[in-house]
Amino acid sequence: MRQMFTLDEVRHAIGGHMISRKEQPVFDTSIVISGVSTDTRTVAEGNIFFGIRGESFNGCEYAGQAMEKGACCVVVDDESYIPEDGIGIVVEDTVRALGLLAGHYRFKIGAKVIAVTGSVGKTSTRNIIADVLKTALRVHSTSANNNNEIGMSKTILEAPEDTQVMVLEMGMRALGEISYLTAIARPDIAVITNVGYSHIGRLGSRENIMKAKMEIAEGLTDGGILAVNADDDSLLGYAIKTLPFNQLIAAVSVNDGTGEPVPAGCPVAISAEDITEDEEGMEFAVRLRRMDKEYDSDCRLRVPNHGAFAIRNAVFALFCAYMCGLLNDRANEGAIKDVIAKTGLGEGRGKVIETKKYLIVNDAYNAAPESMENAFRSFSWTAKGRRQIAVLGGMLELGDFAPSLHEMTGKACAQHGFDIIIVTGENADDFIRGAHREDPDLKMIKCPDTEAVGKELESLAQDGDAILFKASHSFGFEGLAKEFTAKGNE
Repeated sequence: MRQMFTLDEVRHAIGGHMISRKEQPVFDTSIVISGVSTDTRTVAEGNIFFGIRGESFNGCEYAGQAMEKGACCVVVDDESYIPEDGIGIVVEDTVRALGLLAGHYRFKIGAKVIAVTGSVGKTSTRNIIADVLKTALRVHSTSANNNNEIGMSKTILEAPEDTQVMVLEMGMRALGEISYLTAIARPDIAVITNVGYSHIGRLGSRENIMKAKMEIAEGLTDGGILAVNADDDSLLGYAIKTLPFNQLIAAVSVNDGTGEPVPAGCPVAISAEDITEDEEGMEFAVRLRRMDKEYDSDCRLRVPNHGAFAIRNAVFALFCAYMCGLLNDRANEGAIKDVIAKTGLGEGRGKVIETKKYLIVNDAYNAAPESMENAFRSFSWTAKGRRQIAVLGGMLELGDFAPSLHEMTGKACAQHGFDIIIVTGENADDFIRGAHREDPDLKMIKCPDTEAVGKELESLAQDGDAILFKASHSFGFEGLAKEFTAKGNE
């Protein structure tokens, strides 16, 4: 059985009070914990179970069931939940206790930690960083969408003891949330992919979004380094101004190859230069410059996607490989090149599917102005030579900014050569207005809901068409994309 902690170790890490209802004395130093669970469906023998409270459930009520399934101890916020003949640790807040234990484990195993956040693209960036580092290291990474205070803590606690690098995604919806996450993870390298308009309805301004994302630097270890998207001047300037003196900044950019010097306040700059593009993707050279000396890499990479975001993700990954010492080995550099060249986009995140009838791009996992424009540009390359149909839903959580941002995105959409655009959502009229201001003759079809979108598309789609599906997750366009993938193969 895995020996992860002793009960005494857990008690000290989370600052709780142990209560035993067993008849015989219990010595907490002799009880070995094999794993951590927050769900009775996954409890295994020797686990410690954390009862987590949610908006509509109370996990503490399942403490007895967890012990029946083999848990050796439960963590609850009220001792009344500790079952007869059971052992429990009582804390004020079980979510916070889970985070404290994750923070303890993060240093116990001694892995390097890379944390990734951003308005859009953090998942694809996290994935490519992990894939690149796996060429030479034992890597544990966030899975699915486990990027909040519970999911990230569980991700850390699920890491094998021999993990060398953890790549953690950090999401947020309000100020203070990334501050909490980074205090647990204590990253050695932090990455901010971009600052856009996601959650602007909650945070009120792009400046507040930038402050929220910059919270990731608060937890950097001494000597840690923050890698930021240097093509965003406001983000780079804010990072230079606010980062403590004992932490470093790396400027990551996609530029025209002018060989600009390292920005003031940034010890390291890594950039993509000499970019070429074709129907299959993009190729570019990577150059890393340091203030104390110049390191000219002859590394030339290829990505199977289009748009600056795809290049920047690869450059972030190469930077992390450099910081982990993986670029000192020519053989491993070749393996990294191969991984980047083959790293496509996941289901719902721009995945290209060639069916018998249609070329389908499923980018319906989520949507924001930046990711919409990225999708339009990439799709226009992928779909060259075909009739192009954009199937678009709305972008959520934009608050009072929704009308103007949908209009701005509509205008951008009209610049990419679509033949037909089918649109739905509360701000469909704003989107259409923006598109028609750019191209008054563009064929736009407004639908009342997702079901109507499907029917409209079915009546319009022809063999050979390229179809882009893009919307915020709640529109259910991922299901629509899968439906037309199946129809395309009939």
